[in-house]
Amino acid sequence: MPGVGGLVGLLLLLASIAVFTVVFDRGRFWWQWWRKRVSRERQWRERLVAGDAGLGERLEDWEREMAFGEPVLQAAAVLAPLLGLIGTVLGLMAVLATLGPGLTLPPGAPLAGYGKVLMATALGLIVSLIATAASLANQAARSWQIEGLRRQLRRRGGGEQGAERRP
Repeated sequence: MPGVGGLVGLLLLLASIAVFTVVFDRGRFWWQWWRKRVSRERQWRERLVAGDAGLGERLEDWEREMAFGEPVLQAAAVLAPLLGLIGTVLGLMAVLATLGPGLTLPPGAPLAGYGKVLMATALGLIVSLIATAASLANQAARSWQIEGLRRQLRRRGGGEQGAERRP
């Protein structure tokens, strides 16, 4: 009975491992980010008051750290459903080959088992959904944090050097 297997199954497995690894890493990152919030805010304010010229660079470093893994999540969000569709098409081709030229079920073959060919599409959609949700959540948290820090930098007259908004 066709299901998720072969090269397509392996690629979907690798995509799901990559997505769950990045989701775990982002969860750990944001947990640590919010746990250290008080000390980080105190240091940021001290550096603002002192007129530290390196604040723009620090802000860019934080933004890069916050964006880590987003390209993987975005790629998985696009590729996983396509891989699932390829798996389903290949599975349907195998099913049609077993049905023969008359497209009739072999005697005693249960029709319900042939529904397994849709499993690849379902798995691809699930991986894509998780990757999309994680990517959007990470982008929202990053934007919220960076905009707040930029606002403080502008208020203190720290300038926009290195802290400009990128298109």
